[in-house]
Amino acid sequence: MGGPRVHDPTAGHGEDAQLRMIWSNATWLGVVPLALNVVAIFSTGYIARRVGAASFGQFSISLAIAGLSLTVMDFGIRSLAVRDLSHTGPGSRLVFGDFLALRLFTGVVALVLILALAAGMWIWSPGLAPVLLASSLAIVPTSVVGILTDGLVARDLAKATSRATFWSGVSLTIISVVAVALRPTAVVLAASYAIGPLVNFTLLIKQIPQLYGSVTLRWRPRHWRVLLRHARPFYKVGMLGVALGRIETPMIGLMFGEATAGIFSAAISLSDRLAAVIDNVTTAALPTLMRFRGDAQRIADMVARVLHPLLGVLAAGAIMAIFSSTSAVTVVFGADYASGGPALAVALLTLPLIAVNALLFEGFVALRRVEFVTGTVFRGQILTGALLPLLPMIFGLPGVPMARMVGALGVALARVRESRRAFGGVWDAAHLKPLAKRLLLALPIPAVLWWGSFSPLTTVLVAGGGFLVWIAVTAHSSGTLKVLVTALVAPDPAKSASTERLD
Repeated sequence: MGGPRVHDPTAGHGEDAQLRMIWSNATWLGVVPLALNVVAIFSTGYIARRVGAASFGQFSISLAIAGLSLTVMDFGIRSLAVRDLSHTGPGSRLVFGDFLALRLFTGVVALVLILALAAGMWIWSPGLAPVLLASSLAIVPTSVVGILTDGLVARDLAKATSRATFWSGVSLTIISVVAVALRPTAVVLAASYAIGPLVNFTLLIKQIPQLYGSVTLRWRPRHWRVLLRHARPFYKVGMLGVALGRIETPMIGLMFGEATAGIFSAAISLSDRLAAVIDNVTTAALPTLMRFRGDAQRIADMVARVLHPLLGVLAAGAIMAIFSSTSAVTVVFGADYASGGPALAVALLTLPLIAVNALLFEGFVALRRVEFVTGTVFRGQILTGALLPLLPMIFGLPGVPMARMVGALGVALARVRESRRAFGGVWDAAHLKPLAKRLLLALPIPAVLWWGSFSPLTTVLVAGGGFLVWIAVTAHSSGTLKVLVTALVAPDPAKSASTERLD
């Protein structure tokens, strides 16, 4: 009566249990991918050195185009799946099956589009066409893996998705490095990237019967149209932004050549990996926020308790990275890629804005203010799109992340202003003053790097060591470390509920 039964694995355990659930999911979704990315960035450095900037540029361009096809054909399905499956009761097996079938179908359509594009590209870019063809091998498994991940996250089983991400990342790293070591070409490198999604699919599909039973794929075009109509607001929010991010590397290739595109892609890869981790961490909060049923005060409190520790870490990291980004690019990718350092610095400075926008997005969605977040994102993306072809001509490679930053700043200003009315507790002085004091502790490291003269490796070690010390000190003093430890080792109130089959 009164609507579908809400799946709440922490019911009866209080707000602290809700917070532990968010941080537990966020930790599994964030820390493991972050650790993988640290390893992957060095393997990418070896690959970039091995194949050269031009071939790495071809690989990056083809990967961006393949990813763009997935973005265009997503239609907001994944965001809708997380929202619906987090509060779907009996019948969830059929709902999940519909999402899976629809995403499989759109993935196949995306593959067909890329194959047609690769065939046409033989005429005007015969070197890039086979690389794009090899990149298409990962499209369908990546499409399916996305829905499998969303189905598990909606049931608060982030640990299972994290485990699959870990092993798929390990497999991808090993296979790509070995492949390039044996044959250093862009085609071989692009083909090796299909391994990760295949391993991820194999591991995730084993978890699905525990939650949704035996899932049947059904051909239901009429019902798919209903799902796509409901997913349209999410599509409007996400499509243009991701599309702009995907088009950056091909645009740099057209403007400055494939070698420069390779330098840009290599340099910016660190910030892009961190942005993906931020997206994972913030997504972990949505199921809990949705269970607050539009209670603005509870949503504000939970958003603040997640946002401010995350914002502190990202802001401090950005401060310390300003004077070490070129050294980091040089250490990882070699001196040939050093010109991408300033672009990396600007991109890292954008990460705190990304975190603010992402968590406020989750808060407004929980308040059922989808139209508002749609409008703010769309205006920010239009601004980014307008500046994207202009700023690179003025500033070179840093102009691309500058366009991102301006767009993200516009979105953040609009959301912060509205959030002060909708759930203003997020911006109370009680939250902001401790955050400002902790950020002041990060300033000595940039001062040392500014006044000192170090080798690239020493610069990276000073910045990274200072950042780790700052994290340890502030996490202990703010109590965040205790929350994280409790979230990982305490009995999980969701264990029995989240593994219950709801079919």
